[in-house]
Amino acid sequence: MATGNTYLTDLYAINSYVQNTLIIHPVAVLIETLREIFSQDSYYHYTRDTFGFPKVPDHTDLASNAGIENDDTTRIFIGEYYKFDAKYHPAILVKAAGSRYVPLSFNQNRGTVIWANTKFIDGYGNTTTIATPNYFKEAGVWEGSVSIEIETRSSKSRNELMEIVSIFLINNRLIQLQNAGVFIKGMEQSSPSEEEDRNDKLFKQSITLNVRSEWRRETPINSTIDAINICVDFGNVETSPMQLAPNIRINSNVELLDALIDL
Repeated sequence: MATGNTYLTDLYAINSYVQNTLIIHPVAVLIETLREIFSQDSYYHYTRDTFGFPKVPDHTDLASNAGIENDDTTRIFIGEYYKFDAKYHPAILVKAAGSRYVPLSFNQNRGTVIWANTKFIDGYGNTTTIATPNYFKEAGVWEGSVSIEIETRSSKSRNELMEIVSIFLINNRLIQLQNAGVFIKGMEQSSPSEEEDRNDKLFKQSITLNVRSEWRRETPINSTIDAINICVDFGNVETSPMQLAPNIRINSNVELLDALIDL
């Protein structure tokens, strides 16, 4: 009983981990996708440091074109938050904006059994295929919103970044995101704004993505069948009903493990 309780506890822990991962999964996927896009950009060039974070070194004595023809510094910050107290602009901040759980069915497909076909061949060359339960299947959906905030020091950079991010996510990278488990259902853009930031202006605009992530859990069914009993009766098959010969029957027992090894 202790082993069974441990198994159930582990199963619930795995289920909780999988579903909680899907809540933060879209944010991580979108951040990596944007970093990949801008790592190929010639002007807003994104560069990583040794640890994989945006490379934002001390800009003292750096050339004005640093990061364009080399990897001395990143020319855009992309992440969920600033790594240090200092802020870097232009910046693209990707944050979760809420989510909700959506069941695929009334019972989350709980109780759905997926069957597997196993072929058996006896010593006489007779072949038969037996369907055995393989695993239980459950599934569900998380739907939510992801906010992408763009902050720049010029209105021109803000507009350019808004255009690049919108076009790439909704068109060029749509299938790539879908294959990664993040489906973009819709996109909304806020109105542009600007605010005073010390002796300069800070230009902002945000994009809200309505995303959907599906999860599926497969629980294996082990040792469902230990053995197969084969019973052969002899009789006259030309009569209806068939007449069985008395006391003539062949019984055989085939262990499932032995049958699979022979295959």
